[in-house]
Amino acid sequence: MLERSSAEIVLRPAPDAVFALLDGRPMIFSEAGQKIFELDRVGAFIWCKLGEGASLGDIYRGLGAQGIDEHTARQFTQEVVNAWVDRALLEVDWRMPTDWAFAAKLGGHRITVRAANRDLLGRLLSPFCVSDQGAGGHGDIAIEAMMLDEQAFLRGEDSSIFRCEVDALAPTIKAHVTERLIRSNRWVFSLHAASLVKDGMGLLLCGHPGAGKSTLTLQLVDAGLRYAGDDVALVGGDGTICGVPFALTLKEGSWDLLSRLHGDRYDATHCRSDGVRVRYVPIPDAQNECFSAGWIMFLNRVTSGPAELTAIDRLDSMKRLIENAFAGDGRLSQTGFFALKRMVAGAQSFQLTYREAGEARRLLMDLCDGKA
Repeated sequence: MLERSSAEIVLRPAPDAVFALLDGRPMIFSEAGQKIFELDRVGAFIWCKLGEGASLGDIYRGLGAQGIDEHTARQFTQEVVNAWVDRALLEVDWRMPTDWAFAAKLGGHRITVRAANRDLLGRLLSPFCVSDQGAGGHGDIAIEAMMLDEQAFLRGEDSSIFRCEVDALAPTIKAHVTERLIRSNRWVFSLHAASLVKDGMGLLLCGHPGAGKSTLTLQLVDAGLRYAGDDVALVGGDGTICGVPFALTLKEGSWDLLSRLHGDRYDATHCRSDGVRVRYVPIPDAQNECFSAGWIMFLNRVTSGPAELTAIDRLDSMKRLIENAFAGDGRLSQTGFFALKRMVAGAQSFQLTYREAGEARRLLMDLCDGKA
C-alpha cells in the first residue's frame, strides 16, 4: 500500500505504463497510448520514486538532497504529474471522507458530489441553485473532488480523472455535469438556450455567446418569470423541454446590473477554463419539471436602435434551431427532428432585436402577458 500524500491522494504508475532505459536514456512506454515518452534525469527520479510508493513529500525531500530548492521541486513535480495524469500514465486514487457531500436534481438525473473538506464543498456548491447538503447515496452522475498541492482533482463515476485550478473548480464541475446530461439517452437533443416559464408555458432565449441570454434572463427573473436555466435546454422525444437550472452564470459585463438588483450578495468570482470570470446567482424555486415551449426567441443584439419583435415562420424557426441543436452522438436523428417539429408547432417564434436588456425585458413581458 502506497503512502498517502498530505492531500490524501495516492499516485502510482498505471499498470500499462512501463519504465525502461535505452542507451542510458530513461523512457516510459504507454501500451494504451502506443507511445514512448522520454524523460530527463529529474523526471526519471520522480517516476521511479512514485513506483516505489513514495509520497510527494518524499519526492520533494529527495530532490532537495540533489540540490534543487523546494519551490522548484514542487513546481517541476506538479508539471510532470499533471502531464502524466493527462496522458493516463498515472493512476490517481484517494480515500474520500463522507462528511462533506450534497445531492441535486438536474435534467431528470440525481447529481451527487463529495468533497475532501468544507472549503472545497463550498466551491462545488456555487453553480447549483438547490442542493441537499449531507445527502449520501448513489447518483446517476457522481463526482468527487480532492486537492493535490494547489490543484483540484475530480473523479467521475466512471473513475475518469480530470483536474483544474481551484478558481476554475465551479465552472469545471458545471461543464462536466452539463456534458453528461447532454449525452444522456433520456433526451433526443439539446439547445444552447436560456429557458424561463410563465403560467406553465416556456420562453426560450436562443443566441450565440455574447447575445445577452444570461443578462436578459436576470432581468426576466426579476420581472417575475420562473427560471429554468441560462445555458442549455434538453428536449425529449415528445417535444417537451427540460431546462438545466444551474445557478445563473453572469460574466463581468452584467455585474453592475447584478449589484443593482441583489447588492453584493453574489460577489464571489470564478474563472472558466477560457479565462472568462463569472459569478453565480442561485435562483430560488427554479423550474425543474418539463414544460412546452410557448415562445421561441432568437436574440439579435445591436449597438443602437429600439427593441423590436419580428415574427418568424415555423420553417425558418426550425432551420435556426437545427443550427444550434446538438445531440449526444453529434447528430440530430429523425426522432430529434420530429421532436423539434412538435416543439416549434406549439410555439410562437420571433427575432428580438435590442440594445438594452431593460427595454427587451419590457417587450418580452408584454408578449408573455398577451399585450404585444
